[in-house]
Amino acid sequence: MGIKWWIMAGAGGMILFMFLSRSAWRPLKWIWYGVLYTTVGAIVLFLFNLVGEWMHFRIPINPMTAFITGVLGLPGLLYLVIVKGFLLGG
Repeated sequence: MGIKWWIMAGAGGMILFMFLSRSAWRPLKWIWYGVLYTTVGAIVLFLFNLVGEWMHFRIPINPMTAFITGVLGLPGLLYLVIVKGFLLGG
């Protein structure tokens, strides 16, 4: 057997041990929360942009703005409005 096989077997064993000992679940939980908050933030920005069409004011929906809105909530949305309106000349 070659050295590649032993390296793959060792890496597979470590991954299996991490999942069995539940040490991999905490980082996966944080990743899941990040994806969930980003999705909620994108939905909120989409609804905000629907209302903002009446005033010709839109905030671009990208992963960073969606994450800011999702994690910070209303203060994050207000922050994005201030940055867009005052600093970038909305």
